[in-house]
Amino acid sequence: MAVAQHDAPQWSDDCLYTSAALGLPAHYCACHEGSDTFQFPLDRVLTDTVWYTASVNDLKQGLSAYWFADCSVTMEVFAFCTSKVPTFTITVGKNRMVDVDVDYINSKLDEMGETAQMLAQTLTPHLRVYPNGGTGRVYCYPYDQGPLSTCEDPLPLRPGMVYVCDKEENAYRMEWDQIAQSGKAFIHWLQKESEPCELWLTLDSCTGEEIGRAVLTDSLHVFQPEAAVLTAVRNEGRTLWLHVKHDAGIVGRVTWFNNPVYVEPLETVTGVWCEGKTVTFSMRTYDADTAFVDTVWVNRDTLTSRDVDLTFTPAVTEYDTVYVKQVDLNRGYRYAATGDVFHAFGDYDLWIRKAGTCTRHIALSIMNSDAPKEAMETVKEPSIRAIKQLQDGHIIILLNNSKYNLLGQLIY
Repeated sequence: MAVAQHDAPQWSDDCLYTSAALGLPAHYCACHEGSDTFQFPLDRVLTDTVWYTASVNDLKQGLSAYWFADCSVTMEVFAFCTSKVPTFTITVGKNRMVDVDVDYINSKLDEMGETAQMLAQTLTPHLRVYPNGGTGRVYCYPYDQGPLSTCEDPLPLRPGMVYVCDKEENAYRMEWDQIAQSGKAFIHWLQKESEPCELWLTLDSCTGEEIGRAVLTDSLHVFQPEAAVLTAVRNEGRTLWLHVKHDAGIVGRVTWFNNPVYVEPLETVTGVWCEGKTVTFSMRTYDADTAFVDTVWVNRDTLTSRDVDLTFTPAVTEYDTVYVKQVDLNRGYRYAATGDVFHAFGDYDLWIRKAGTCTRHIALSIMNSDAPKEAMETVKEPSIRAIKQLQDGHIIILLNNSKYNLLGQLIY
């Protein structure tokens, strides 16, 4: 008892008298006289209740709070030390991270009313933080920020825990006993606007043997390491390192999930399209033949899948022959179908590619219209027949070395 009394905080007589006389809440003196100054970032080991004074500007940054422990931790925000109940409460489960965005903070401040908010601008809100039956380490950062985890000072990688990645590169360390016995797991990259990141796994150290790598470009697709490899890592008692790398200015959240849950597969995507068309689904676009099983994220530890079978038919070659005078070619002959300009007779391979339309392939022959007509193929009398031909984008008919349009009018 003597030790407990000696270690217990001793508040001033004035505070104790004021608290008793005015019927203030039991926490008043601890809040009023025992508060530390809160500032981002916060990194502290907690064994008991800790009070902090904060500012409204601090609160309005939002919060990303990490808690590494085998118990939960509770954070309560009081407008004033005299407040009997907190303005809002946040509880973080064991080995978890919680995000509190700015919209949520503002909504809670609005609930205080205009008078209380005006007072809060001149005074300071207070935070009470306490573990629920254990000891742990807490990190607090403004919303969309998180601690830098490096090879020299890595954060422990815990299944189900969200890690904010606002730095360009992070490395997290996972102990063997955090790997599922089944070896089944996936890594999810959550971001806002299809901002990519690169993930890879190494054994024993940051520079150890690489056992998996992926580039994720959206939040629907995940990285699934090989289950057999992870099972071997666990059985051998080795450490696993997860590396996350992305461009500067990108903020994402990465989470490792053990033993994913699979729900009913989605409807199969199949079909035939012409070359040049694209097909977009699950935030990815395809323009070539492909067949695979697409696995996508649903929520938390849940995945689904669908069969994909896409076929793109190649462009059919169109043959076109145009007759151009030498004088016109010298000035530059413009082929209307593609807009290309030619200065020499000959054969040309042309492609017309426009977004959202079928690709066209044209085998173009530019002939000299000044050449003798005898140069044209001679059709023997017994086998006279009309021949259709596409020339300069128009269908013409060749008959007896003469050229006619579709109305039967002689061209030459």
